[in-house]
Amino acid sequence: MPTVTPAIGDLYTVRVTKSLLTNPDNVWANSYEFRTTEDTTEGNLLLLSAKLVEFEAAFHTSDVIFQRVLISTWEPDSVPYNPDVFISTTLTAIGAIDLGGTGLSLDQCLSVTRQVNSGRFGHLYYRGCLDESEVSSPAGKTILNSRSDQQTKISTALTESGFEDYIGEDGSPFQLVMINADGTQVRTVSALNAAGVAKVKTDHRWFNRTPPTP
Repeated sequence: MPTVTPAIGDLYTVRVTKSLLTNPDNVWANSYEFRTTEDTTEGNLLLLSAKLVEFEAAFHTSDVIFQRVLISTWEPDSVPYNPDVFISTTLTAIGAIDLGGTGLSLDQCLSVTRQVNSGRFGHLYYRGCLDESEVSSPAGKTILNSRSDQQTKISTALTESGFEDYIGEDGSPFQLVMINADGTQVRTVSALNAAGVAKVKTDHRWFNRTPPTP
């Protein structure tokens, strides 16, 4: 399943890497999985990644810079090396939300659920989206002051970026999905919902993409 000729049923991963403007060496990433719903083109795959970056930028704060997007086939890297199975693009976008106060530490993430029609929901954890005025800790656990305000941000970002075109059963020509470890289960994501605040360590091996120290 090369990236140059996406065919119906092909599976792809798109990873967006980011950092703070003040610390560009501390890089983190969010990853998404997609299923191709019709035979299409590399250009439409690139358009998908552009809409995804626009979606994310719309609800990240202005101290977050978007560094790179990596589009790759869901299958493991091939041997020998095949350059047609991934596309890497440098980015210059920054978050669109003015940081009105003090940003939360990077281990305090906006938690967004990936809603599916059966089985457990998935989660996306976004660093660099919240400031201290948007949360409180009434019982020692950080919570959102208004989950509906955060949902409005997500919903508006989906609409204005056009990324909503890829969500739900009618998603086309790509569909946001959740794929299990061996690829035997592919579940369509029907909605993205603001859920709360999650503490995720900055060195979490499934989340942080900071290069190892030499």
